[in-house]
Amino acid sequence: MADTTIAAALDVYAATPATLVALLAGLPEMLTSTPADEGWSPHDVVVHLTSLDPFSMVGRVRAIVEQDDPMIPDIDEHAVLEGSGLRGRPLGGVLDQMARQRAEALVWLRALTPQQFARTGRHSTVGPLTAAEIIHHKAWHDLLHVQQICRMLAAPLDAGSGSMRQFH
Repeated sequence: MADTTIAAALDVYAATPATLVALLAGLPEMLTSTPADEGWSPHDVVVHLTSLDPFSMVGRVRAIVEQDDPMIPDIDEHAVLEGSGLRGRPLGGVLDQMARQRAEALVWLRALTPQQFARTGRHSTVGPLTAAEIIHHKAWHDLLHVQQICRMLAAPLDAGSGSMRQFH
C-alpha cells in the first residue's frame, strides 16, 4: 500500500469500533439511547455506521475493483438503518458486529494494490470516483460520527457543570 493517506484512512476505519467501545461501554443506557438535538442517540449513530458498512465501503470498493467503471448507486441511509434490524439490539452487540464486519473487510481492503485503489466507478449522485476516495470518505465519515457522539455525551455534562461552564 503505497499511499500513506489510504493506510491512515484504513487505520481510522479499523480503530473506530474500539474508539466507540472506549467511549460508550459501561455508560448508563440513558446516555447512550437518548436522542440528541439531531434526533439520533449514540446508539443510533453506531447502528447507522454498522448498517451502512457492507454497502458503503466494501460493496462500493469491491464493485470498482472487480468491474470496469461500474455505476455506484446512492444509498438510502435511513432505509438501510431501518431495514437492518439493529436498532432494537443492545449497543454492545451492535459494537461487536461492527468490529467483526470491519475486521473481515480490512483483511481484503489492506490487500488491495495502488492500481486497485486508483480504479474508478461512477456514483449516481457525485459522478466519477475512485476506490481510494471511498476509503478516505469512510474514514472522514467515521470521525464525523465519533465527534457527533462526543458532542451528545458532553451535552448533559456541560449542563451539569454549573459555574465551571465559564471555562468551556
